[in-house]
Amino acid sequence: MSSSESEKILLPANIPEILEKYGNLLYNYPQLATKDSIYGNYKRTNSKLSVLFPLKEHPVHGKTGLHATEKYRTGFVVEYHYQWKIIIPKMGKLYHHISAWENEPHDASWTPEKYKINSEPHHHHHVPGDREQRKENWDILTLDDAFSFVARYIHSGEEYKQ
Repeated sequence: MSSSESEKILLPANIPEILEKYGNLLYNYPQLATKDSIYGNYKRTNSKLSVLFPLKEHPVHGKTGLHATEKYRTGFVVEYHYQWKIIIPKMGKLYHHISAWENEPHDASWTPEKYKINSEPHHHHHVPGDREQRKENWDILTLDDAFSFVARYIHSGEEYKQ
């Protein structure tokens, strides 16, 4: 990947557009605290977005959500984390993981070779229950992209295996 490809200009998520496009996937679970959920006062400032989108129950993965975090500088996304995870019941970070896409750099000289990938810094944590494994991520760079990916599994009920 060239440096121009890894430094794509990413715009902040358009929440009204996301809700219009993917609102049919959302579900409000009474046992879920709404503090950071799209149904409560989710956090968005000029420098950061942090919001949980609770999703309809999946027949295999259960009650899941798409957690989105974006960090901004001068109006553009400089870091993103989109995590599809089990939200009910509460589980440890390792066990709730289904899939995630991020652009947090892992290219330091001390980074183990197994974590270095060609699409750096964009990467995909692709193994359910194992966030340590990552692979290249060329396509899912926005919240809309992540929703599009997850929507396929929510609509079909198919298990995501990697």
